[in-house]
Parts: sequence; C-alpha cells; structure tokens
Amino acid sequence: MIKSLFAKRSKEQEAETPSLAGLFSRLNDARKSGALTESALDGVDRTHVAAAVLMVEVARLDTDYSGHETDRICSIMRREFGMSLDQASELLNTAEERHEEAYTNWLFTKTIKEKAGMAERARVMEHLWDIAYADGELHELEADLLLRIGQSMELPESERIKALERVFAKRVPELGTGS
Repeated sequence: MIKSLFAKRSKEQEAETPSLAGLFSRLNDARKSGALTESALDGVDRTHVAAAVLMVEVARLDTDYSGHETDRICSIMRREFGMSLDQASELLNTAEERHEEAYTNWLFTKTIKEKAGMAERARVMEHLWDIAYADGELHELEADLLLRIGQSMELPESERIKALERVFAKRVPELGTGS
C-alpha cells in the first residue's frame, strides 16, 4: 500500500532518478505482483500521475469508459509528457489503479495546484475537457466535476471556460470562428 503518493523526495532520490525504461519495468512488475508501492513510483513526475488520474476520473464519469477515452488519454500523455506509447499505456494503467484507490480528487488537484503554474493548470483543464468530450457528448456530471476540479486547482472561472471553448473550437470549428 502506498504511504504517500505525493511525498517530497530527497535530493539524493532526485539525483538517482532511474531511466524511464527501468521505471516502467518496475511499475509493471509491481502492478502484476499486486504490490505497487511508493518505491515503484520513484522517478514518475507526480504531476503527470495526478493529471492522468484526473483524466481517468473524467473519462469514467459517464459510465461509458471506452477506447475513445483511453486513446485520447494516451495521446495527450504522449504529446504533453513526451512518452512512448508503451510508457503512456503504463501510466494509464497506473492512473486507473490510483483512481480505484482514491477517495477524492483532492490529492491530485492539490498536487497540480502546488506544482503547476497557471498556464499549465489551464492546459490540464483543457485536456480534462477534451477527455470529457471524447465521446462527442458533454454530460452534466462531467461538466460539474470539471468545474469543481478547476476550482480546486485554483484556476479562475474564466480560464476554465476558455479551456472548454478551446476544445470545442478544435472539435467543432464553426464554434471557434463565431459562425
């Protein structure tokens, strides 16, 4: 069991950060054995884990957790976190497990709020809206959750709405042009 997913790491631990290949191998081994521990997560950017868990939360909210959402999550992780497909898949698996264990989104939004700047938080918000809209519909529960997550990350309401507008503009070009 994880003592603290978001515990601060010592300078020695930071200096000993393993390669991504080794890291994901350890994560996979730990996941398979059912003994995913904090040491298995050494070297994982806590903000990436937190963002991935929130993406899974949004994708599962409408009870239609499908390939559309998982593909979108992996695509965002590959593009934004610079991961290979295998690495993104491993982080997705880890995020799904963390989601199952999480009682609230508080730890994840707190991590992002404390470690990410305003622009990065707005980008996370945009990705969350993108995941929510991956199935072509924005459900009321999804919108409510995302507005609360944005508030928890201390993202101004105007930025939360702008993030949603950017997603709609990409998905439905006529909305973005004012037509």
